[in-house]
Amino acid sequence: MIDEDFRSGDDIALAFLGRSYSFSRPDFEQRVLRAAVDLGLAAGRLSRATRADLVEAAIVGRLEAPRSAAGERLAELQAAGPEDPVYWLRKLVFRSAWIDHRIKHGLVDVAYDDAAAAFRIEPGRYPLPGYGHPSFAAVTHGGERG
Repeated sequence: MIDEDFRSGDDIALAFLGRSYSFSRPDFEQRVLRAAVDLGLAAGRLSRATRADLVEAAIVGRLEAPRSAAGERLAELQAAGPEDPVYWLRKLVFRSAWIDHRIKHGLVDVAYDDAAAAFRIEPGRYPLPGYGHPSFAAVTHGGERG
């Protein structure tokens, strides 16, 4: 029996949907930034302040004092609802860790799809979480600060 909790380090420890996750800071930041791109919350090279805002939002679940224009927009989107971009940011971070954990323990298979030129994850014995998520790209824009 495998440990159901994910661990890549001890810098950031969080619980999400009944599971415990412990990340190294670089691993967590990389997962947050990837999730932000997937959601349309970020694109291209991000300022230090934007990266800090995204990571803080993913850790805390909200952004109290944004340091960047992107952070201000993220806080506005979260307050406006109905889709909470911070919830989805966290969900994609934890989903990626959950899948990585299952790959590590041989519970899912990874295959390369030549036609799509991308990796495909096969569920094996365990179902994978859905891949659909909202996009906030149409409503996020603006310049960066520091």
